[in-house]
Amino acid sequence: MKLLLLGLSLVLCVGAAEALRCHVCKYKVPLLGCLQGANVTSCERREKCALIKASLGKVTLYYQQGCTSALNCGRERASDAESRLTSRYSCCETDLCNEEWGEEPAD
Repeated sequence: MKLLLLGLSLVLCVGAAEALRCHVCKYKVPLLGCLQGANVTSCERREKCALIKASLGKVTLYYQQGCTSALNCGRERASDAESRLTSRYSCCETDLCNEEWGEEPAD
């Protein structure tokens, strides 16, 4: 029984150590930095670190940092049918890799 508990503890520790850590920021403005929610978080399974670029037409308004489903990576989504506001999801898979990428992030 002790061996089983030791094995379970080891598996839980290894699983926790493997969680991907990402920067989090709700609004990151070029030249000003993070305006709300600067932090670091651990992603859930099947999530990647993301940098999300919010644009109105061709003008970048702000970025968001955090974890996102791997299904969002590389996608561009419109906020609604009437708006020109779009969000482009760029992802990476190493700890704290979503700091900054410039205009064309890697997917």
